[in-house]
Amino acid sequence: MQLKYVIFKKCFYFSAIFGIITMYVYKGWRLSVMENLKIMPGDARLLGVTRTDKGYNFAICCDYESITLELYKHGDELPKHKIVLDKDNRVGSVFCVLLSGIDFESYEYLYDISGVKYTDPYTRYITNGKAFGEERDDEPYRSGIVCEDYDWEGDHAIRRPLSDTLIYKLHVRGFTKNPSSKVRCKGEFEGVMEKLDYIESLGFNAIMLMPSYEFDEFTKGGTVNIYAAIDEKKVNYWGYTKGLYMAPKYAYSKSVLGKKSYDYTVAFKNLVKECHKRGIEIYTEMYFDTGCNQSFINDCVKFWVMEYHIDGVNLCMDAGIARQVADDPILSHTKLFCNYWADDFHKKYGSLDRTLADYNDGFLKSARCFLKGDSDALRDYIYHFKFNPSKGGNINYITNHNTLTMYDMVCYERKHNEANGERNIDGSDYNYSWNCGVEGKSRKKKINQLRLRQVKNALALLMLSQGTPLIMAGDEFLNSTDGNNNPYCQDNSISYIDWKNMNSNAELIDYVRKLIEFRIKNPILHSKNELRGSDYLSCGFPDISIHSESAWYPKLENYNRHAGILLCNEYCESEGLIYIAYNMHWEDHDLALPKISSKHGFEVVIKTCKEDIVPDKSVKIPARSVAVLIAH
Repeated sequence: MQLKYVIFKKCFYFSAIFGIITMYVYKGWRLSVMENLKIMPGDARLLGVTRTDKGYNFAICCDYESITLELYKHGDELPKHKIVLDKDNRVGSVFCVLLSGIDFESYEYLYDISGVKYTDPYTRYITNGKAFGEERDDEPYRSGIVCEDYDWEGDHAIRRPLSDTLIYKLHVRGFTKNPSSKVRCKGEFEGVMEKLDYIESLGFNAIMLMPSYEFDEFTKGGTVNIYAAIDEKKVNYWGYTKGLYMAPKYAYSKSVLGKKSYDYTVAFKNLVKECHKRGIEIYTEMYFDTGCNQSFINDCVKFWVMEYHIDGVNLCMDAGIARQVADDPILSHTKLFCNYWADDFHKKYGSLDRTLADYNDGFLKSARCFLKGDSDALRDYIYHFKFNPSKGGNINYITNHNTLTMYDMVCYERKHNEANGERNIDGSDYNYSWNCGVEGKSRKKKINQLRLRQVKNALALLMLSQGTPLIMAGDEFLNSTDGNNNPYCQDNSISYIDWKNMNSNAELIDYVRKLIEFRIKNPILHSKNELRGSDYLSCGFPDISIHSESAWYPKLENYNRHAGILLCNEYCESEGLIYIAYNMHWEDHDLALPKISSKHGFEVVIKTCKEDIVPDKSVKIPARSVAVLIAH
């Protein structure tokens, strides 16, 4: 018995000693890991995280005496390393440090500033993202450190002239979220990539994405969401708000994440590279409020251009700030869109490449008023038809994200935003629309025939004008938001494109293809130079001329709603004449055709009406119709 007790006592002491030794060895191992983290002076010019030959440079702008950089193992609640940055790590208002010696791929980081955790505004991707519309707790987003090397395979921006560009605008989530899209990655960048065959088949050669950076879907409406009328918590579906501007939206990218990879930026890079392989440019929209630092805004735009190879940016911001962005030489070949650049700015910074373009509702209002037959609308439409600045571009659209859709524009005269829960006071009260006699959707055959004709007329007004045309995704097959002209908070079927409409609107889709093909084939419809209205080539015809019941005599009185526009392709080193006959009146009208030497005369190649159109010395255009005639 005593022998057993001695043996037990010795075993107990041995186990205790072994445990103590093991603990010290483990602590020593941890200490050695900590000691391997090397801290060196950083470079204040490299904001965010930048990989260098010596390690990873961390830099952030902050007006405090000291801050703490916290490094976390992925998923850990507490930081593994804390690096206090004080005056020795500060240059001006920028704290910077260079770190090396640890496996940064397994780390994420935050900044502790006076006891509050902050996400680096220059973060390239976050590691604790959520599904779209899933509310977060108060914990800030953590930033990843290591970005995977990406093989661009020689990719670069396309730099297509604005005059040759046709833009298809979409919301990444709403474009494919509906099950009818039949894509694998619904509501993501990958889903858009799955639809490129369709976009390409229509003839569009540029895609504009609504905000695709990391924004918070749940914020107070009145102060952050510019489209809300009542200050209450709602989902921010569109994304026109502040955010982590250098990080692509996690919810649009998450399908590419693997078990070990946290860098989801490859999803957006894949989309850009595939678009460029097909000759399709890609633009993004970025919203900045007036409180944003100018240097930061410039850095964000340049980052997307240099890191993601995008071809252009729609600058949703104050025009004065946008002009300072355009002044950056790095962006001199990047397409930049703004509400209004100003004529003197075009003259000073514009170029023959015409990379700067106005992006506003000027064409929309003019075309819609003419379309529905308003008095005194003809002259204004012809002005916008011709508007084509020599050193800048103009983006023409008749619908946009914050307007009635193409189909709703001919179904509703008033907005129907009740679903937004704001007593229908949000959104614009000015739709410039006509419901064709019945408010809302109708089963009446004549009403629906008239509506289809009006949609075709609208597409002709857009696609045959001189500026760069833009249409909203789904307009080509009568997509509807049920009369809601401001569905900023509708993350549901109201905003999602219903692809089943393609089956019942195949004729309209073919019509869009035909219009685009005709536009591309005839360079006078998208001239690189502003049309003068004179015969400066001495070829017998001016580049553009306006006709009425009498050839060569425009009649633009306020009561007229019909006119013919003759365009001569010789001014764009091509051949043939194009005569576009517009009649937005509710009565038929004759339009005179100019005398030409061709034996065959004019022939009709496109028309929006069912009636036959027979050209002779004049041409009778049915009520509310557009016809395109050509002569060689």
